[in-house]
Amino acid sequence: MWTALGTLSEPPGPRAASGRFWAATLGAAVGLFLLGFLIGWFAKPVEEKTSLSPHGEVKAAFMAEMKAENIKQFLFNFTQLPHLAGTKENLHLAQQVQAEWKAFGLDSVQLVHYDVLLSYPDETKPNYISIIDEYGNEIFNTSLSEPPPPGYEAVRDVVPPYSAFSAQGMPEGELVYVNYGRTEDFFKLEREMGINCTGKIVIARYGKIFRGNKVRNAELAGAKGVILYSDPADYCAPGVDPYPDGWNLPGGGAQRGNVLNLNGAGDPLTPGYPAKEYTYRLDKASGVGLPKIPVHPIGYHDAESLLRNMGGSAPPHSSWKGNLNVSYNVGPGFTSNYSTRKVKMHVHSNNEVTRIYNVIGTIRGTVEPDRYVILGGHRDSWVFGGIDPQSGAAVVHEIVRSFGKLKKEGWRPRRTVIFASWDAEEFGLLGSTEWAEENAKLLQARGVAYINADSSIEGNYTLRVDCTPLMYRLVYSVTKEIPSPDEGFEGKSLYESWYKKNPSREYKEVPRINKLGSGNDFEVFFQRLGIASGRARYSKNWNVEKYSSYPVYHSVYETYEIVKRFYDPTFKNHLTVAQVRGGLVFELANSVVLPFDCRDYASAVSNYAHIIYNMSRNHEEQLATYNVSFDALFSAVKNFTEVAANFHDRLQHIDINNLLAVRSLNDQLMFLERAFIDPLGLPGRPFYRHVIFAPSSHNKYAGESFPGIYDAMFDIKNKPDQHEAWEEVKRQISIAAFTVQAAAGTLKEVA
Repeated sequence: MWTALGTLSEPPGPRAASGRFWAATLGAAVGLFLLGFLIGWFAKPVEEKTSLSPHGEVKAAFMAEMKAENIKQFLFNFTQLPHLAGTKENLHLAQQVQAEWKAFGLDSVQLVHYDVLLSYPDETKPNYISIIDEYGNEIFNTSLSEPPPPGYEAVRDVVPPYSAFSAQGMPEGELVYVNYGRTEDFFKLEREMGINCTGKIVIARYGKIFRGNKVRNAELAGAKGVILYSDPADYCAPGVDPYPDGWNLPGGGAQRGNVLNLNGAGDPLTPGYPAKEYTYRLDKASGVGLPKIPVHPIGYHDAESLLRNMGGSAPPHSSWKGNLNVSYNVGPGFTSNYSTRKVKMHVHSNNEVTRIYNVIGTIRGTVEPDRYVILGGHRDSWVFGGIDPQSGAAVVHEIVRSFGKLKKEGWRPRRTVIFASWDAEEFGLLGSTEWAEENAKLLQARGVAYINADSSIEGNYTLRVDCTPLMYRLVYSVTKEIPSPDEGFEGKSLYESWYKKNPSREYKEVPRINKLGSGNDFEVFFQRLGIASGRARYSKNWNVEKYSSYPVYHSVYETYEIVKRFYDPTFKNHLTVAQVRGGLVFELANSVVLPFDCRDYASAVSNYAHIIYNMSRNHEEQLATYNVSFDALFSAVKNFTEVAANFHDRLQHIDINNLLAVRSLNDQLMFLERAFIDPLGLPGRPFYRHVIFAPSSHNKYAGESFPGIYDAMFDIKNKPDQHEAWEEVKRQISIAAFTVQAAAGTLKEVA
């Protein structure tokens, strides 16, 4: 295991002291504000108190309680040391979070552990890449670590860049440049250029898709090793200096990350079941989703040395060229002057079963304590985690503190709120998935919604939201109540600036909301269990800023200082994200009638049905030949749309004092997402069970609608047995039609 990190500590300085003073002062002020409408509650024991004050007043007090200065202080505290999953330092942080959540006033805060497969470099045998001559002599070696950022030179136990769960090995061979390593990139090489990757080492640039998909594609193409690198075209914004002078990735920086293809399985050794002491484990070599070839990440300075003398074919298109001073020739191998040289990988990382710790806090609900609203985000980071995840963890901390403040004043939510600090997200969403597996029966019966809270910022342009269609109107409602932090939008709402900067492409006169894909802790809740889910963060202008994610992603340069100096100096965007996430949780936990709108789901499903049908029309001849029809799906969508409209009408006439009637309709709303779950899962992906949404088979980060049909039709013209291929399309259309029709049935008036 990577070295335990327990010895370095940060003494409480004047900044920490001032933060505590500021928090105490703010707390006193808000306490006086709350006193007026809460004073009548204090005559009762705490456990008997209910929400007697107007919903809007309590919500306003909750939103006003959250402060940017507190988030800033929490971020500073969480980023002074690395917090790699499975290390002593990340356990220390879990214990700190537990203690502070208890002090904030939560009813209970538990550490919940699991023993999962993690992956670490071998400290005695570092990972690197070489260029070797015909005698095997190493002519060039890549860097073993990143140059530390200013002020962090003395920090020990910074894990060097590596690809977690890479296979061990020292393969050598000719190099092939495969662009982004996407499915279409390998098709281009194999089908159009006649380049065979079998037995080759491939080099792919980061970006566009999840790194695990790149590795899987390389494996399928027969490659015996993968080198991943960050090209300046994808990890440097134009006109911006590298860190520390700007917020671009320095040439020596490299992106860590896991290269699994778990497809929602959780711990590779205990797929489907929680990784507890008693659990049966697969053999390490048989773990789910583990790559079979070595993988290693490098920075663009080292990549330039590898790519400089590439021979073979020229790049097939200008889109294959990045911003390095090289030809971007595809290979295989080097130019004639260097044709005897090869590339050799040295990867010695180890996979080890290691204990991880989630922090789970609760505030018990009053009226419906058996209905759960969950706010969760991860705590583990590759190094300092200035953006990922601690900008999110700091926001969760402030939301918990603000909920705790209300509870100390005598308030409780209508429904139970669960707060989670997940461990080992970076290693395949392990902490959240194991907890959901352990509690699956409860969550399926009681889970109302899950709000994800990873990085709060990835840019500073506008809000970005991905969520179930059930939450569209709730998100719009909440953002209309929050002031915009953007320049030029003073006095206007967040909704207004968001709509102006990123209007929807699908619906008129509303901001854009994206489909949920994966790559984050909502996955198990939404894709496997069918619990309504959403996420929100501040993002960049994706129409203009074409670089991938944010430049220093998963590098040592993700520090507190990069956030404070460049991304959000006043922490106003962090506060806005806290108000969005906190506001969603508040409404979901306190609204008498759940703030879900099934009509938006009907609109979305209809839209997606038309999209997949239009895609099928690229194969008109085959549709006729194999008698493929979408009529049943469109009929089901029509029925669902009508039933959803009728349900919404009934909802408008409900007697909110009739608790049984409210509970019945709320359950229909809560279980609607569950109705789209197919217990058999998607073909080849049994833990992705949502029929309407799934992560793309070709990019885990992206969401795909009607994924069963989409995957069945993908590249169908090149499938050897056309009859069998189109029969699978018909089967997937049938499953989709049944599921939509069944979901409609759950919204009908109870007989």
